[in-house]
Amino acid sequence: MHLPRPTRWRAFASASYRPFQAIAVGQAFTASYASDALFVPLLLRLGAPPALVVVVGATPVGGAALQAFAPQILRRLKGNLRWLTLGLAVAEVRGLVLAAIVAGLAAGAVSQLLGIALISVTVAIGQTAGVLSGSNITLWTAVVLPDAERRLVGPRMGALTMALSTALLLPAGSALDAGTRAVGLWAYVAFYIVGGMASTLTPLAVARLPHPGRVLVARETAGGTEMPPAFRRFTHASVIASFGQGLIPALSLYALSVLGMSAGFAVALSGVAAAGALAGSLVAGSFLLGGSSSRVLRASFLLRALAGVCCAAAIPANPLAPAFLLVGSALFNGAGNAGALATNERLYRLAPARARVHCQSRFVGATGAAAGAGALVCATALALAPPAAWAAYTALYAGSAISRTIAMFRTEVSASWSSPSPPPTEVSIPLNGSD
Repeated sequence: MHLPRPTRWRAFASASYRPFQAIAVGQAFTASYASDALFVPLLLRLGAPPALVVVVGATPVGGAALQAFAPQILRRLKGNLRWLTLGLAVAEVRGLVLAAIVAGLAAGAVSQLLGIALISVTVAIGQTAGVLSGSNITLWTAVVLPDAERRLVGPRMGALTMALSTALLLPAGSALDAGTRAVGLWAYVAFYIVGGMASTLTPLAVARLPHPGRVLVARETAGGTEMPPAFRRFTHASVIASFGQGLIPALSLYALSVLGMSAGFAVALSGVAAAGALAGSLVAGSFLLGGSSSRVLRASFLLRALAGVCCAAAIPANPLAPAFLLVGSALFNGAGNAGALATNERLYRLAPARARVHCQSRFVGATGAAAGAGALVCATALALAPPAAWAAYTALYAGSAISRTIAMFRTEVSASWSSPSPPPTEVSIPLNGSD
């Protein structure tokens, strides 16, 4: 059993990993103050229909399918993964753009309808670029770091992001409620400015990462013979689960539009989600150093199915509905983060070293497309069933639980909880300069 160890955190805290630490901090501010936690209550306050909010929030997930074109893009850029990732990382400062839009709304210079459109476009494009940036940073890490160091750095970056997000979001809920009562939309402007300014850490830190050199991608052979059968089966199970991910309406959307909770509760819900994600990252990140990624992935599907059941039970007639949402949020994000770490680890264990770019881009593209398809089903269901909206939400949460259950049974697992080829538990720290 690999439990969290202070020695590994001390290793990650070394000066060699400063750029990775700064990326994690910048992403925490983006995730907290320039993403779903704020734009969902903001759009609903402005009068946007729930179906539009679902589409806007799901666009980045479906947009991840664009990662499938990474090999072709890299060939056109002559293997310059650095410039591709740097360009995408600029989207992390979108909080400043959102601040300007909301300031225009608060000052009366921008109409409500135009404001909804501008916010929706900024979130959809900015978060899509952010998702692609995260995928490319993960790929960059896999290129520049030995596997033992990659297993050290990746989970701890995620844990640091989630820990800071939890600290940022939990008090932000009451602050947002108090701020909107006092100054209206200007409260959102303040959060967006703070998030946008702190998020500049991400592109600045990406520029300081060790250079990956030219990541040259060979053209695929006819029939795609470089994709191992086990990798294909892993992808198929993940596609089923990703469709279920797309079916999930934002829990904050349900809390606001059906249960009648406040914007502060919606933000606090995101804080609980971040806390759950932190717990999942800490536990899974340490275990995966020598544990079975396939078994962690299967367990994460089971917990995400239970999360869907919890949310389906949060009907308006249930006096404990808010508590069920909080539990579901923690489970969705805790198991989701653990599952994401297990997915990345399994991907790189199954993918041949020479085909990592092809495998990663194809996998992210397929799962992103599946999640986008699920999101379209979600948005359509909410658009067509407004009179019984809670029933539509319940059906979608139940559908997500069913999808994750199917994926759980379709996931092939190793014979034991130990990795078939456990990596070294200790790593050497020094990273060479920029090249």
